[in-house]
Amino acid sequence: MNSICIFCQRDHTDTTIEHIIPRSLGNIHYILPKGKVCNKCNHRFSKYENQVLSSPAFMEERRRLKILNASNQQIGPPMKLASKNNFLLKMAYEAIYKSRPKLLDQYDLEPVREHLVSGKVLSFLDNQKLGPIQTQKSIPKWLQAFRLKNGKMKLEYLETVDQRLFVQFQMGRLMMRTRLA
Repeated sequence: MNSICIFCQRDHTDTTIEHIIPRSLGNIHYILPKGKVCNKCNHRFSKYENQVLSSPAFMEERRRLKILNASNQQIGPPMKLASKNNFLLKMAYEAIYKSRPKLLDQYDLEPVREHLVSGKVLSFLDNQKLGPIQTQKSIPKWLQAFRLKNGKMKLEYLETVDQRLFVQFQMGRLMMRTRLA
């Protein structure tokens, strides 16, 4: 059965399951259906996911929350800002695709998708100042949000008064935010 990748938009026959929030953070329920992300894109994203997840901040929070595996014994290199943004952008795009597709119509997230596929620079990432928030909502719907909350995680979108869109991910005491549009 052929599918179209939500990122590169190529036709493919891959049947991998994509965890919107990585499985290594304890997420087993908030996933995309099989085949929504091709193996090539999945491999591309795993590079910066691994950089972020092996950063000292994530390693410490994973230890504190007892989310451990054998590779967690070593602290990885410091988290790079580009990796953090790519990690959040990828997670946000997949989550919005699954749980809040109306945001895809409301905001132009095509530059985010292109950036994730080609690495094209997103100039608005320089403007990270949040400003007054108009809307703050969970991206996952109630059941997935509840399951993530049990794992001490939240994934939310924030709309500002001046119509900018941000994503915010929280795991325990660790919180990261980046702009989407």
